[in-house]
Amino acid sequence: MYILINAMKNLLRNKGRNILIAAVTLAIIVSTVVTLTIGNASSKIIEDTRLRVGSKVNIAIDLQEHGRSGKMEMPEAGIDDFFSYAQSDYLSKSILSAQLYLYSATTFAVDDDSKAQGIWESNDGTGEVRKAGTMVLIGNSDPDTLADFNVDGGKKILPGGRMYSGLDECIISSDLAELNGISVGDTISTRSVFEPAKNFSLVVVGIYSDETAAYPGPAYEEAKFFVFNRRNEVITSFETVMSKGFETDEGIQINAEYYLKNPDDISKFEAEVRAKGLPDDYSVSINQRELDGITGPLKSMAGITSTFMDVILILGAIVLVLLSFIAVRERKYEVGVLRAMGMEKAKIAAGILSEAVIISLMCLIIGLGIGSAASQPIADRILSDQVEVAAVKTKADSENLQFLVMSGKTEFVNGLNGYTPVSEIQVALDAHTVIQIILIALALAGLSGVIGIAVITRYEPLKILRERN
Repeated sequence: MYILINAMKNLLRNKGRNILIAAVTLAIIVSTVVTLTIGNASSKIIEDTRLRVGSKVNIAIDLQEHGRSGKMEMPEAGIDDFFSYAQSDYLSKSILSAQLYLYSATTFAVDDDSKAQGIWESNDGTGEVRKAGTMVLIGNSDPDTLADFNVDGGKKILPGGRMYSGLDECIISSDLAELNGISVGDTISTRSVFEPAKNFSLVVVGIYSDETAAYPGPAYEEAKFFVFNRRNEVITSFETVMSKGFETDEGIQINAEYYLKNPDDISKFEAEVRAKGLPDDYSVSINQRELDGITGPLKSMAGITSTFMDVILILGAIVLVLLSFIAVRERKYEVGVLRAMGMEKAKIAAGILSEAVIISLMCLIIGLGIGSAASQPIADRILSDQVEVAAVKTKADSENLQFLVMSGKTEFVNGLNGYTPVSEIQVALDAHTVIQIILIALALAGLSGVIGIAVITRYEPLKILRERN
């Protein structure tokens, strides 16, 4: 207790010198609080985004590899391949979807003013005249991933009935139901357009309201290509579609989304699908482009704050060491007197170390408050600047196009595929950050105290007194 009381008196006795040391320590701690708070918040968001976005696997044709092979036709993965890849133990989930055109003699399509159940007829050489598709059947293995059915802000709402769950169950739009007088519990009979035709008898278990754009563009709407009208979609399970026994991918468009348990397992997953027969023309990768696009501003901000913290710590430590060394040299006579009076080196060292710890703790309390208040506006400003830089880079970067050709589907893979860069971040002190800052404050106190201890152990009391002048 005597050592602590004496340390407090010494701090008050030498105000000017200790205020200077405290100012340097406070600047280091405030900078550390800001940078660690921003850095840890950024790292958490980056890791969460990596697991959410980076876990999705892209299986796409590598155009360079395909060009070197000299093949003219684009290779395609068949229906069986989708199921085979989905069995991998490296996957957390697989989302399979199918889409095909339907024709119905009893169910009219929205915007089909002719009521002819089709916009053209064709004869495939068998003598049978077939109608064109009037509706689109969409099968999805996971209803929770259906587009526009999000609980928050979804443009499709299911006020009547329920979501499909069993075989041969479906949901339809309120427009289609109202046009045909369909209620929940009714059955609609349809058939696929392409041969060999598959017949579907689907029980309507839900009717949803749809606020999405009816057509993909003005030209479709003006011409009333009703087969592209989203109100004519019939949504069911993937199992319902595939239960009809499609042996080839003709007339049906199948898509698969694979999600890894850990994005780091991408090389193992690639080796597995290669062994299952995936051609070398295909590349297997995670959404690195999308991931970089989303987290790019955060990574840049984290890099800036990390560099700033390193510079502050290094320069601050150097200044602190110099100030501590000068301060202890000014107190050589005081140390010599105490040693001549019989005080042990350990107690004197403990007193000097206590002074450094008291200064650091006071600066820690003040620094936590100032740094916590300053972290959010600083993060907002830096992130805003980095988002603008990323937007310019994304706009200028239009290369690295890939084609996704799987079971008849060709898709350009470029940009962020609907994702947007992180433009907002909420930063706050957490327990982990506070512990890091406390350790840094104690390290600063230890560094400052070690200088005094080194001087004390170097000189003998008589030598110190002789060298007073």
